[in-house]
Amino acid sequence: MNKLNNIALIGMAGVGKSFVGRHLAEKLGYSYVELDKLITCEAGKIGVNKDLLADNEFIKLEEKIVLGLDGKNNSVFDTGGSVIYSSKAMGFLKLNSVVIYLKDSVENTTKRFDDRGELHLVGIKGKTFDKLLEERNKLYEKYADFSINVFECKNSQDILNKIVALV
Repeated sequence: MNKLNNIALIGMAGVGKSFVGRHLAEKLGYSYVELDKLITCEAGKIGVNKDLLADNEFIKLEEKIVLGLDGKNNSVFDTGGSVIYSSKAMGFLKLNSVVIYLKDSVENTTKRFDDRGELHLVGIKGKTFDKLLEERNKLYEKYADFSINVFECKNSQDILNKIVALV
């Protein structure tokens, strides 16, 4: 593996990026970097709640955090689902990481969001959830080096094994 030996996980919220990312980092002896925590911390420094930011403000903050990862090596980056809205952030991740899209079925993704209730979703304004998912899936596929259909995997260990085999 090259690209500084980093792995960036992309996909919709709830697909398992955090769970897989933590276990993948442990398995590979890498650092685990959860970008949502870094975004929350950075937003707190400027005195705002990240969930109350307008979409364009959130994307800019997320982009700043991603670009601040410069120099990281041997890391698993657990990105937020909206990272694909910043071409600068994704360009950085593509240059410095193997980008893996964890893809789930429309039915599973929709069920997770129905079960969770209202969440702030970047890009949802004026769209149905299905349209947002369609839009994001195209972007995830555009930027991914590899895709893993998590709905075809038996369990999380199967997902980990597939990723390890790819990288």
